[in-house]
Amino acid sequence: MKKYKKIIILTVISLSVYFIYLVTNKNNITYISLGDSLSIGQNAYGGNSYGYTGYFSDYLRKGHNLNITTTYFNSKNKDIPTLYNDILKNESILIDNNNYNLKRLLQEADVITISIGLNDIIYEYSLKNKKELSKYEEDRIISYIEDNFNSLIQEIKKYTTKKIIVVGYPTNNVKYKNLIQKLNTKYKKICQSTTDIFIDSDKLLNNEKYFELKNNLFPNDQGYKKIAENIIKSYENTKK
Repeated sequence: MKKYKKIIILTVISLSVYFIYLVTNKNNITYISLGDSLSIGQNAYGGNSYGYTGYFSDYLRKGHNLNITTTYFNSKNKDIPTLYNDILKNESILIDNNNYNLKRLLQEADVITISIGLNDIIYEYSLKNKKELSKYEEDRIISYIEDNFNSLIQEIKKYTTKKIIVVGYPTNNVKYKNLIQKLNTKYKKICQSTTDIFIDSDKLLNNEKYFELKNNLFPNDQGYKKIAENIIKSYENTKK
């Protein structure tokens, strides 16, 4: 009889510990931001503002324990092939004295945002060495970037079942306007086919008040807040 009582007590203790673990960890959130200057929050003068990543992180902190948020895999010069290779190489970082590799972060992430492809456009455009591109040349560039982006998304999905939040680009810059519009259209279609989320920054920021300088690629603080608000709405919808 004593043996059975001991088993029952140990079972109750184990269940209690597990319940406490669930309660204390259910609000833990891991957020990883991937991408280029837009994900960093670059402003019109080349510096960094708070960015949509910062505002979205603030929102997550209000109702959750934001366990990890990392922008380590963002950089101003990041393009799709580089980010893809970061995943393949399983790049690692140190967070609170703990070593995390990219694949592990993707597996543990509750939220993933990504803005990538602008540097690819700028680079491919520069190779043409022309002031204006023909429709054929534009379409070739976008097709190439689209293929790379598809490969990137599929690689990310090897490590997560979460919906990826893809942030499109505003088209305030005349030189790259057509290419960015076409890329946004491709990204939107890809997200529809993969059931991910596309944030249409161009539609959201279709007003000069969201830009510090005319013809600049990056929004002002107000613009980044606007993007973050829509990321929050989309994230909330995934929990319904």
